[in-house]
Amino acid sequence: MMNAWDEVRAAIDAEDGDAVATLVAGFDTEQRRQVARELPGFLPIARQAGQDRDRERDQERQARWAELHDRAERMGRSVYSLDEAQNVLGTVRVRGRWIEPMRVAGAGVISGAAAAATWLNRRDFERDWEPPEADDVALVVRAVATRPAAWQQEFAVRLSLRLRDTRPLADRRVRLALELLRRTGAEPPKHDPLTLAWIAATSTEDLAGDPLLDAMVPRLFEAEGVGRLLRDDRAWPAALVTLAGEGRIGREALLGGCRTRFLCGGQAADQRFFVRLHDMLEPAAEEVAPHADDYLALLPSAPANVGELALRQVHRLGPMPPARAGEAVEGLLFRAEGKLVRAGLAWLDRLMKDPAGDLDAYAPALAAAMLCASGEARERAVKLAVRHAARFGPLGAETIRDAVALLPARQGAELAAVFGGAAAAGPEPVRFVPSQLGSVPEPPRMPPPVRDPGTLARLRLSEFDWLSSELWLDGFVRLADHRRAGQERARLVTALAPLAAGCGDDRYGWRPWWHTADWAAAMARELAEPGAERSAGVGGRATVAERVPDMAHGPAEKIMPLARYAEVYQAQVEGRLPPYLLSTPTRLNGLLDPDVLVERLEGYERDGVEALPLDLRQALLRLGRTVTEEVASRAAGLTGTAGRKVARWLTDRPAEPRVVLRWTTHQGDTRITSEFVSGAEYQEVLGDLLIPRFHDESCERLLAVLAGHRDLAAARAAWTLRSYWPLNKPSLQDLDLLVTADGPAGPGLALLLAHHLMEGPDGGAVPPLLRLAATGALPGEELGRQLADLLRRSESGPADAVAALRTAAERGAHREVWQVMRGLLPACLPGPGERATTAHTRLMTFAAEVASWADARGELAVVAEFAGRTRGSELVRQARFLHERLTGTT
Repeated sequence: MMNAWDEVRAAIDAEDGDAVATLVAGFDTEQRRQVARELPGFLPIARQAGQDRDRERDQERQARWAELHDRAERMGRSVYSLDEAQNVLGTVRVRGRWIEPMRVAGAGVISGAAAAATWLNRRDFERDWEPPEADDVALVVRAVATRPAAWQQEFAVRLSLRLRDTRPLADRRVRLALELLRRTGAEPPKHDPLTLAWIAATSTEDLAGDPLLDAMVPRLFEAEGVGRLLRDDRAWPAALVTLAGEGRIGREALLGGCRTRFLCGGQAADQRFFVRLHDMLEPAAEEVAPHADDYLALLPSAPANVGELALRQVHRLGPMPPARAGEAVEGLLFRAEGKLVRAGLAWLDRLMKDPAGDLDAYAPALAAAMLCASGEARERAVKLAVRHAARFGPLGAETIRDAVALLPARQGAELAAVFGGAAAAGPEPVRFVPSQLGSVPEPPRMPPPVRDPGTLARLRLSEFDWLSSELWLDGFVRLADHRRAGQERARLVTALAPLAAGCGDDRYGWRPWWHTADWAAAMARELAEPGAERSAGVGGRATVAERVPDMAHGPAEKIMPLARYAEVYQAQVEGRLPPYLLSTPTRLNGLLDPDVLVERLEGYERDGVEALPLDLRQALLRLGRTVTEEVASRAAGLTGTAGRKVARWLTDRPAEPRVVLRWTTHQGDTRITSEFVSGAEYQEVLGDLLIPRFHDESCERLLAVLAGHRDLAAARAAWTLRSYWPLNKPSLQDLDLLVTADGPAGPGLALLLAHHLMEGPDGGAVPPLLRLAATGALPGEELGRQLADLLRRSESGPADAVAALRTAAERGAHREVWQVMRGLLPACLPGPGERATTAHTRLMTFAAEVASWADARGELAVVAEFAGRTRGSELVRQARFLHERLTGTT
């Protein structure tokens, strides 16, 4: 009869978590102790056995797939059309099925609650992703159900304290901790990640019956990150308001929690949830009055959305003493937000109209308004002071007089005429002296070709390292040249023998081959055993081509190198391998210098070598655009088909593909799709490289394929730019590579540059912008349009982007930055019926400055429209100044 450990071990070997849970739930203390002693030492054994079983299942699946592929070939059909193939593809491959039984066993038998929690969180039990089929939450709950109640409560708390961030809803650590807390009635620990996890994993429809509700609601206002997590959520505030209305939770607790978060400060976006909740609660005046000091304290410095909320509540408090009202208004007038400053001025206007009011109490607030950055606010404050001048006492008049010298000359003179004081003289115009744009260094050159078999054998092939794959393919073709001495070829065969050993006879039947190492192994074996491909019984051009993955099933930066390896291998099998390749880059960013390509083609024509079609296409996609007369003349002398085509692309290139970007969503996630419109010649060269596909692509590796067409690479890489998913996203380093590549810059590159400009002058986008400006390649107006589009979709204003553009202008790109503003202003300024903000005023002011620096000319319709308005706002004044600059009018 088996003992407890033998039974558990047998269930683990059978990968039966349900059996393990049943066993350990029924064990007594001694049986648990027996199993707990054996578990740690069994861990490496269980892992190895599990890996062996995974390998066997993979082999069975592969054998089944090969059988189906052979059957489909005999039937003359695609393997994907067979029902059995869909079953094989649809079978979920859960690797590491030993993990769940081991986790359940440890939870059920380890004596200490802390030790059991540690066991469940071991790194040994982590996968790259958790398939739903591997869910063991119910099993763990069943395994510990017979443990003492105090033990279960401590276990629940220990698991909760091990949560570290807001994990996905499906994360079993989150769900297990919450399930145990609910079942055991344990007091949830005050742990911010637990609060965030509870929010993320709990449906608002289930809140009323959630045992954790009373403990967790107060923590919504205490835990860091709640505002960020719920900033765009509307279901949670609505649910909380409903529960408060039903008496399930306290209404005052919600209002008090909101006030606490407001007083703690934070970014406006992170306060949005609490503002929404407060508004939806619609507090009555009697609920606001006891907390008047709190709302008044928020006026001077709280985020704008909180400040607006506080102002609405303060207005409901009714009249207050002049000194207190003046202090409150003064706090508003020191703010930077135009909306709040205008609200403060309107409030001040109403207060000063009260004939019984003491205007001296409002003088500090009026002086604060005179020092606003907004010209409109200053103008209005001066008019208020002049209108009510007779009602100020000596102290109030002195306060206003102190501000005279700090005002612009015209406004200061207007105020001095009534209150006295000396107005400032008009400022001397500062002459703009731009810096010179620096020279742009050439991209670094590629390493020299591999000419030694030993060096070639040591190169590590990986789809994540395009450079090594490129050097290996180039080196192999050069070293495998049939014209080389037999001794040299023998050295190559010897050096690549370990690689060739990886290509057994069974490999030829597999398809597709997803790794360059598979193709390299086949090349090495074909070199050592000429005819190995045909001897395997699967020879023929079509068979090799079928091993290349379909372009729609993977990213272009991975499939294109595989297709090129396949082409070289096919040429090797057929005995037409060229002495070297045309498309090997000459620069580390993937560019191919025109003179080198012409030289290679001259060699081909001398030796009667025919270019490999895909190799020629890749060369054209990498071809640089700077062509000297000497190189163009040599290209014109080429007579072969490939030579004539290259000569045409060097001297009279076909019309460039047009890039169209569209913002879409995929499963609720933001994606930026790209479409490419091109003529027949470009379609022939591009082929299906740019077909739509749901794969994120590494910008660096994609650029290695499209180095002479950087905007195409940028547009494809932008697909995940604003995704929340953990996918490849174009980085600042990718932007640097794109700038050093070649080809016209258009919407794709402009979008990536605009994205990084929004990080401000220290965000890293200014140097790439300057390099593009120095080469005359900056797509200024397109950059402005893309920046405007990003600003419309962003919660942040244009301040950081404008600061970055200002830095670029001051460093010599003032003319180019003006072109950016020409694209930005029409798309960013408010249209009919839209409200202008201080952000629009700052944009117009900056545009006027840059236009003067660049000595810009040429009317801009949107500026002319604002300049023609009758309202004397600062925005209109700046538009008039800019319009006069552009049109030469006065």
